[in-house]
Amino acid sequence: MEDPYKIFRVLIKFMDEGYVDSFLNDGLLFMNNIDYFRSYEDADVALRGDIHEGLAATYKAEGLTITLGDHVVEGAVGKVDLRYNHEGDTNIYSMTKISDGKILEAGDSGLFLSDKFIKFGNRAVVIGGSNIIEFENRLRNALTKDQNIYTPREDNVLAKQVSYLSREEHHGQMDVFDKFSDYSWQHEWRIAFKQKRAAGPYPLKIGNLSDIASVFETESLIREPLKLVPSNF
Repeated sequence: MEDPYKIFRVLIKFMDEGYVDSFLNDGLLFMNNIDYFRSYEDADVALRGDIHEGLAATYKAEGLTITLGDHVVEGAVGKVDLRYNHEGDTNIYSMTKISDGKILEAGDSGLFLSDKFIKFGNRAVVIGGSNIIEFENRLRNALTKDQNIYTPREDNVLAKQVSYLSREEHHGQMDVFDKFSDYSWQHEWRIAFKQKRAAGPYPLKIGNLSDIASVFETESLIREPLKLVPSNF
């Protein structure tokens, strides 16, 4: 039996209504870089930048020896974070992608999405079922044709579900597809790459999506739970 945590039937992008037409008609995925998201300031916690975005590793200080050349750094406490300067140039685009496993975890009442998503915009563009595969095919074609983008990753992965780690317990390496569990409510699926010729925002266009996407009001969408309902045939 297939792992329900590897089956995805719902892909959502929350946005302000002013961006809906460009997303549907052009497939415009406007991608800011990690430096932008890390430094973004907002009074609302849900929108505030993630200062840990782009970490290469995080270690528990206890029992860790830190050396700079021949010098040993003493007295480190808490967590020790490592970050490569170049990682800030990585462009990312985030969507919400829900697995069957997460819906089943929620029990008979179904999975309610966080009301924090209201802060992301008043519209939710939903791509469901087999249309997710079609979306990913169109994305893959656009990425393959674009000669200005690349990834330094050995596995060449450009899009992936984010893994959520414990800030207190994780002791080891991280990458652009790892975040701390404070953000697990986002159920994030992420596109990430670097530019060859420049840095800064990147307007990736993957083509018309109006045939595979539906638009809802964010508030109405999150009021109803996501459930797996057996088919009648």
